Amino acid sequence: MSLSVFEMHSVELFCQRPPGACYVICDEWHYKACLGKAADLQRARAETREFLAIAALNRRKWEEDRKLIRNLIGSHWLFFHDVRDRNPDTDGWWVIVALLEEIRRGKLLAVKGPRNGLFPSPYSSTPLMNPIARTGSHPDGEPILSVQYDPATWQTRLNAARAARAGDRGSSTLLGDAQPFEYVPDALSGDVVELAESTNNPNYAAKMLGYDRKTFGRMIHMMKEDNRMRGDDNVIWHDDGNVEFRGAIIDNMHSWAP
Repeated sequence: MSLSVFEMHSVELFCQRPPGACYVICDEWHYKACLGKAADLQRARAETREFLAIAALNRRKWEEDRKLIRNLIGSHWLFFHDVRDRNPDTDGWWVIVALLEEIRRGKLLAVKGPRNGLFPSPYSSTPLMNPIARTGSHPDGEPILSVQYDPATWQTRLNAARAARAGDRGSSTLLGDAQPFEYVPDALSGDVVELAESTNNPNYAAKMLGYDRKTFGRMIHMMKEDNRMRGDDNVIWHDDGNVEFRGAIIDNMHSWAP
């Protein structure tokens, strides 16, 4: 069964005290992106403070949970703590310490779970599944949004945005019919880069999203590794940070900022 985006970018922690308590660890970007209008950052931050208050009561149990430790070692959250070199059978303490440090720094949220209980109606009836598996097209060839909880609302907004942009250009051509941005070294100027809405060139993408090339290169490496991609897999970067691969939005580059 395909994992949802939220399952791919979150971890459940079960507590012994209080009995039966459960928290979901995730970063803010995926929390807002996956829950949409159901996201409540104020409440999530309050629950994060509650979590930190009881973390010491449950840390030993988490340290001994090898499956949990392996999941945390494989996540990108603790990349700068060098946990990838840790042994899940013996170094659980180090991994949990690194996790709690990131939560205290505000890099991660701890939201009361369980995970499948974070999608209230009407969202719970249509969980956010793997974007590559869900992406498709309307009969007229227009793309369906890859992240949608209220399809009618989102599609209305998408159509309105297309019409507005077409009107600004003095043309009735739909945005979906526009030619893709291509990198031609001798023909493009800096002004064109600023106007581009998407690009498959990492140098242009770094400038478009406001990062220096060296930092952006490290971000690309971590993003592709976390999404189990090859180094030579070509992606498209959009001006809002979204990363597109084979017609689906798979990530957002701003979530990999140092």
